[in-house]
Amino acid sequence: MYRNNKASEFHPPQRGKRNFRTRSKTLLMALAVAILGTACASHQVTEESGTVVSAGNNASLNDVSPTASPAADRAKKGFKKNVLYDLLVAELAGQRNQIPVATSNYLAAAIASRDAAIAKRATRIAVLAKDQKQGLQAAKLWMELDPNAMEAKQACATLLVRADRIDEAVPIIHVLINRLDLPPDQRFLVAAGLLSQGENKAAALAAMEQMIAQHVAEHSDDEPNALFALAHFLVRIEKEKRAIDLLERIIEMDGKDPTVRVYYAKVLHDRGQRTKALDILSDALDKGIDDEDIRTNLARFLIGEKQYKAARKQLELLIASDPENTEIRYTLALLLLQIGPQNKAQNHLQHLIGQENLTQKTYFNLGQLAESQKAESRENLQLAMDAYRKVAYGQHYLDAQLRIAALLARQENLQAARAHLHGILPENEADSIRLYQMDGLLLTDAGDLSEAISVYDAALENHPDDNDLLYARAMLAGRMGQVSILEQDLRELLSREPDHVDALNALGYTLADKTDRYQEALTMIRKALSLQPDSYYILDSMGWTLYRLGRHQESIGYLRRALAMKQDPEVAAHLGEVLWVTGDRAAARDVWNTAREKAPDDELLLEVMRRFGE
Repeated sequence: MYRNNKASEFHPPQRGKRNFRTRSKTLLMALAVAILGTACASHQVTEESGTVVSAGNNASLNDVSPTASPAADRAKKGFKKNVLYDLLVAELAGQRNQIPVATSNYLAAAIASRDAAIAKRATRIAVLAKDQKQGLQAAKLWMELDPNAMEAKQACATLLVRADRIDEAVPIIHVLINRLDLPPDQRFLVAAGLLSQGENKAAALAAMEQMIAQHVAEHSDDEPNALFALAHFLVRIEKEKRAIDLLERIIEMDGKDPTVRVYYAKVLHDRGQRTKALDILSDALDKGIDDEDIRTNLARFLIGEKQYKAARKQLELLIASDPENTEIRYTLALLLLQIGPQNKAQNHLQHLIGQENLTQKTYFNLGQLAESQKAESRENLQLAMDAYRKVAYGQHYLDAQLRIAALLARQENLQAARAHLHGILPENEADSIRLYQMDGLLLTDAGDLSEAISVYDAALENHPDDNDLLYARAMLAGRMGQVSILEQDLRELLSREPDHVDALNALGYTLADKTDRYQEALTMIRKALSLQPDSYYILDSMGWTLYRLGRHQESIGYLRRALAMKQDPEVAAHLGEVLWVTGDRAAARDVWNTAREKAPDDELLLEVMRRFGE
């Protein structure tokens, strides 16, 4: 068999006679100095890590928030023409995503002008370009021109560490941790973040240990904080075992500090020691360390271990102590949606309405809650749609609109469902594809297969490289008996993605079931099974292909394995047929009747039973 995707298994997609085209954005460029700042990078230096944050491997100057342009602000100061020219070239290069050109021109402008703001910009753009050499040159100049700029020192220290010039970085780090407006227990965490940026972990560790030793010698009362920062550093450089030993030592020194306990539990959990991590947090609570972070992380770990009742207890205790903690209340509501009672989940969700950061999520979850009621009624469906309609923006907007369409179709109002879909404006290509998919699925479920195939045709015209659309059209073509289209689409898909398991299985099964190309089918099914050996539907395909090849006993073995994994009526139909043909009619009847009890209206099962007089 091949996997048959139902509408409920997709994130609502669609399309009809309309084209779901993505919204384009117009980028305006001006050649005036007054707008030079619109495309410049706005990198930040984080206090915890001490690193200059970059925008990622595929970043551009347009990906980050703009900052004031030094050219616009300083052109009036009478910069020389060569400086203004370098700035103009740099800004325009940034708008065209020519980051190396922008980097070199910013640096040239900074050197020529000796302006701190331009040096700052040059540093940030060099970091974006991952040009450590020019970045370090710019950062040093920035630090020279603005000695009080902590961000300049952070950037310089980070780039020195990355250049394996740790000895030069350490004095700057000392200045940073002594001058930054941070609590004492946070200062060495900054040092840990900075020193962990380089490749030479051994040299960085030696420097960190020396700084810690010197500090503890002068401030023995601060030893736990300094050692905790060292443990952080050890985790960053993947020396977790030593970090764990150190954390245990710190707990012995200061057993009441919840921060150490939580971090210790997280390290254990990340290393797979989940039970011990739970014990650490539970033990802290038993010893009277009643801290919000401890309970929150304990609840999170318990949910991960599917200990839902225990997690619920911790979340409810947190809510009791802080009823306005919206994030915890939302987490509890989601948990109750899963385990019940759902009326309490609804109460928590209703409490969250009006919370700016959660209202849209809350309405979406209320819609899901109404939709999932066991006693499905028109009233519940209407409640669900009303809630979904209140999702006006955010991450769940498209999902909510798609659910509205699905619910309209469920009430046999396909025309209204499609009209609703066609009124949704996709924000991007992914949204457009999902809309096409949903439209096709709704039409398929309604039995209008010819219109559904036209939807997929239009979808592929607009998104020819999307493999999911291609697979969906192939499956629909197979359902319509258009084997040539199915084979054409699946072969195209396999040319792009040779290990696409579902395509291999679907094409192999179809060749075995609808043609006499059994050996070719067997080759494909074998490959699919090697990629997913525990897939019941591929096991069924293998059994059916072997049956078509006349290898009945082998076929029965695969089909029995498939049926043991999943009581699927199609598998039962296949197994019963093979058993009947091989003479074991009693076993065939038993398989068919058992399947019919669970799926009395399955068309394939009933057709096979009728064909053999049962």
